[in-house]
Amino acid sequence: MKVFSLFVLTIALLFSGALQAGMMPPPELMKALDTRVDGLMAAYNAGDDKAFYADWAASMAALCTPQVFKMMFVDGHMKNFGAYKSRKIIEAETVIVPDVPNGLLVYSAEFEKNAKIKLSINLIKEGDEWKFQQVTIMPMP
Repeated sequence: MKVFSLFVLTIALLFSGALQAGMMPPPELMKALDTRVDGLMAAYNAGDDKAFYADWAASMAALCTPQVFKMMFVDGHMKNFGAYKSRKIIEAETVIVPDVPNGLLVYSAEFEKNAKIKLSINLIKEGDEWKFQQVTIMPMP
């Protein structure tokens, strides 16, 4: 009986871990999203709020202002981390599921002042198109 209970517990733990694993989008969608993230981060480096907010969701319009961009990204992240340099997708944390209107892209990124940054981008679907909903830039432990 103890062996059976241990077997069931092991299977349950393995299964629960699988549910938490990332779910990458199809390659063609990932390529399109990467192109948008390239534009987002180029705008971040340039300090260009209009280009930075170009692919954001309409529901975020109240926060997509020059003042918020300056406060969060120029005076906050740029000051603390410097210019964006590169990124690599963290597949285990990225989740984009077909027919679910929200998604998450997670990257290990390098910035000028810190080579170990987690860049997380929340997505929302508007019509048939993925839009940015939130960008988080934070040091990795």
